[in-house]
Amino acid sequence: MKKEIFLSFKPDFFRPILYGIKKYEYRKRFTSEPVIAYLYLSAPVQEVIGIMDLGEALRIQDVSKTTDDPKVLEVINSAIDSGDKLAIPIYSFTLFKKPVPLEKIKELYPDFFVPHSYIYLKNKPKLLNYLKSQEKFEKEFVHKHDGIYYDNFGVSCLMMEQTEEFKKLDKLFTKTEKNDIIKSKYLLRRD
Repeated sequence: MKKEIFLSFKPDFFRPILYGIKKYEYRKRFTSEPVIAYLYLSAPVQEVIGIMDLGEALRIQDVSKTTDDPKVLEVINSAIDSGDKLAIPIYSFTLFKKPVPLEKIKELYPDFFVPHSYIYLKNKPKLLNYLKSQEKFEKEFVHKHDGIYYDNFGVSCLMMEQTEEFKKLDKLFTKTEKNDIIKSKYLLRRD
């Protein structure tokens, strides 16, 4: 059974995950094992929005040795230059039907502080059980990760927002009931 974590995430970078376009999360440091992450969108949203199933972190430097494609290597080197060391495969994301605001979490754990990156939830069973009990939609997507998605590896969320795939999925999503749940904005559009 995978361990469970509370993962902080900047809201402006969320939509590529929601639409299944972003297949890796990049971090300077991360747990060495696959985990289930309760995704918290930081200020100004300040809500736990859903659950991500994350795989074992890959060292970006190691992945760069598996390709000789100059375009892919350029993107990978850019990620390395920005300080990212790990690429964590995103297997799936499930949206809560009603996000959990930080105020509710503070009711359960008055001394709770949102981590800068992540914390394990094993020592916060009341919070973990509350998050597990939330009503959820079906999974938004599932990625197998039976190989490296080179077309997606090291690609920034800003670049993803500029793709036709993102624009098409965003247009479809904004017409659904789920759109009212999402309070995150965009990197390109400031509306």
